[in-house]
Parts: sequence; C-alpha cells; structure tokens
Amino acid sequence: MSIDNLLDRTWSKQYTCNEFACEAWKQITGKDLSKRLNNFLNGKGKFKQLSEPISPCIVFFTNNNRSSTHVGLFYCGKLLHLTPQGVHYIPLEMVRMNFREVRFYI
Repeated sequence: MSIDNLLDRTWSKQYTCNEFACEAWKQITGKDLSKRLNNFLNGKGKFKQLSEPISPCIVFFTNNNRSSTHVGLFYCGKLLHLTPQGVHYIPLEMVRMNFREVRFYI
C-alpha cells in the first residue's frame, strides 16, 4: 500500500504526531486509532507492548521523563512520523540513535 499521500502533511497546533499517526493507521489498517490512542496517552487505555516491531505497529519514543512522548508507526521496515519539520519515513536505527526509549505496541 502506498503512503505517498501522507508525506505532505504538516505539523500545526491542531494536527500533531498524534493525529498523523491516527490518519496513517486508518489508511494502513482501516481501523480508527484515535480513541484508543487518546485514552492510552491519558493513562486510561492499553496497548499490547511488543519486544520487537511488526508491520504495522505503533511506536512511542521519548528522551526522558520530562519530555513529551512522540508517536509514529512502524511500517514496511521504517518509522513513519510527523515532526514540526514535516513527515519522516526513516530507518528505525535513526530513531534509536536520537531517542533514549523506543517502545512498540499493537
């Protein structure tokens, strides 16, 4: 499945990595992730944690307890996520080099 149509998304106050992850998840899987993700980020819901990524899965990454958690999707061997600089579709190794904690969920 092509994700080319997602690559032009831009960050705004109303459209962050959370909304992007939900849009991408819906396109890739056909399932709405928004309520589950919102509940999880507010400590009310659960995802099943994975020891290794599978395609597709949700990826949360952070640098420390004081920084906010960033979210993206692992898809076809790469991480798809939105930053203030735009959409990135990059090898997972690059994320692991720049973030202290990378976790995978389904």
